[in-house]
Amino acid sequence: MSNISASELRKKYTHFRILVIGRANAGKTTLLKRVCNTDEDPCIYDEKNKALRGIHDINRPFMFASNPQFIFHDSPGFEAGDESQLKKVQLFIKECAMATDPNEQLHAIWFCLKLDKVRFMLDLEKRFFTEDRVGNAPVIAILTKFDDLITQVYDTSLDYAKNHENAKREQKKLEDLLFSYKFPPKAGVCLEDMHNNGGNHQEQVKVLIEKTAMSLDDLSLKMLFVSIQENNLELCIEYAVKYVPFLRPEINMEMNVV
Repeated sequence: MSNISASELRKKYTHFRILVIGRANAGKTTLLKRVCNTDEDPCIYDEKNKALRGIHDINRPFMFASNPQFIFHDSPGFEAGDESQLKKVQLFIKECAMATDPNEQLHAIWFCLKLDKVRFMLDLEKRFFTEDRVGNAPVIAILTKFDDLITQVYDTSLDYAKNHENAKREQKKLEDLLFSYKFPPKAGVCLEDMHNNGGNHQEQVKVLIEKTAMSLDDLSLKMLFVSIQENNLELCIEYAVKYVPFLRPEINMEMNVV
């Protein structure tokens, strides 16, 4: 593995690009606001980098002013059973994989799935994990709204701890199903009560950040990702120390680690 300096890293990659897939009400917007530490709505851009409002299209990137180095693309998911939506996502992933400019490439995919005993995965979502994908962008499965799953399995004759345990058991079944497909996610996380400002949402985001970083094979991308995220300082320090043999001394002055 060749040495790379932070300045070279910034020159090669100016943004970290993430495709977010998920049905309506899967908690995508709440998640991204937690990741970017903001309550503001994102800025969406057209092909001419003109800011738009309220228009979500997989080909139109968006970002949050609080952390503009994260570029997101939103797929509305496959709720209507429209195969063209799946094809559109597959084409987007393929085009990003073929891009020669590293900043036009897709670096990670966050696939949000709401924990639902009845409709956990739709047919087209299953196909996403059974058909081969072009490119190296890792898929991280984000199982959202565990608190809703507790409600689904809730038994009034049991106390909360037991109901929570039963929900965890049901979550494990759904996870096992997801990871049994031919092309499963590279990692998975489970989120609970992310809308609660008084909850532990930042601890959960830290886990997502860590799992995403671990899923990246390219060292440059790893270092870019951990340096621009603002949720897990411990991970930033850990990676700076872990990869110090591969990084030139000036990395310590450019990675926001003190």
